[in-house]
Amino acid sequence: MSHTVYISAIIHAPLEQVWPMFRDFNGLAGWHPGVAVSRLEDGGRADALGSVRHLTLQPSGFVREQLLMLDDPGTALRYSIIETDLPMRDYVAGVQLRRVTEGGLTLVEWWADFRVEAGADLAAVAGAVGQGVFAAGLKALDEKLR
Repeated sequence: MSHTVYISAIIHAPLEQVWPMFRDFNGLAGWHPGVAVSRLEDGGRADALGSVRHLTLQPSGFVREQLLMLDDPGTALRYSIIETDLPMRDYVAGVQLRRVTEGGLTLVEWWADFRVEAGADLAAVAGAVGQGVFAAGLKALDEKLR
């Protein structure tokens, strides 16, 4: 059975500053506390559909993610996990940024649909994705751009 995790947050910076942080598919290590190293595989580009990034996670673990969609006018992207040592399968995630007209802020919505492996604790995995990846990343990004 598929599970969805959804997190949203306000980033205290204008859309024009926030979007490049997500648009750079190889840039997570520059601002996300859970990502130790990011590298593009096989000559991939940070803005090319089909590119694969290999993320080494803090404190341990890895994911290989593939860029599925990059929509500059819509400030949105979508990616999938194609390999990981985490107990998740069929993982597809998306990010949508929206301008908050009052105050020059940005609303970021980050979601993922995935299944967990048999025997894995769904609540623990969902919490790790929602709080450990999405919420922690958005908090760090907000602090960086503030």
